[in-house]
Amino acid sequence: MVKWDNNFSIKNLQLDKQHELIFNIADIAHHLAKKIKDNHIDKSEELKEELKKVLLRLFQYAKVHFKEEEKFMESIDFPLIEEHKYSHQVLLERAKDLLKYSNDIFKLSEELSILTKDWVFDHFANEDLWLSNFTSKAIHLKEINYTLEHYIKLKSIKLDLSKEKNHDYICNCSLRIHKVPETIHQELVSKESILRCETCEQILIHLDEFDPKENFGILNQKFESIKEQVKL
Repeated sequence: MVKWDNNFSIKNLQLDKQHELIFNIADIAHHLAKKIKDNHIDKSEELKEELKKVLLRLFQYAKVHFKEEEKFMESIDFPLIEEHKYSHQVLLERAKDLLKYSNDIFKLSEELSILTKDWVFDHFANEDLWLSNFTSKAIHLKEINYTLEHYIKLKSIKLDLSKEKNHDYICNCSLRIHKVPETIHQELVSKESILRCETCEQILIHLDEFDPKENFGILNQKFESIKEQVKL
């Protein structure tokens, strides 16, 4: 599991602290599920009760956090508030649904692990970041708001990217090549999303899009053109 750090900050101290705690709860759930799977434990009442406590803690704390977050969204007139509230409802319903596996320690641990991974990646690492973008007036629906390295870590929560083909991307840094896994490359292409270099802060461009015979002057012109296209 990915640990919470400032890359996930939505620029609200109270909500950031709550997010960090939920990340920690998710991490506990993940490791507990792994422990059960690795040891093939099927009759441990102690672990079963521990799993139930983690699930209850996650559900109860998330309800409190979502309420606080929705108040914050109302206070800043966040335009995607209804979609965000619906996402909260879906996550809470999924958490409640896990109770039906309360007598199957393997299934409960597996489903809880899946839920916490989805929760961390889909909601906290993506949807909540729009709050930060909106408050900083930098919202851009096509921009991925992480460095490539951090985004690979996030994607790796659900997928094994280590065996994927890599695509070469370039930025304005001298002689620097960014290795982008196939999954992220396809996302950039199909969704027309963009990633920026953490050093030069320029957009990463797929190397295959350019004729190697082009000189750097023309290349820089293309960068400037793309920069203009993504300005707000």
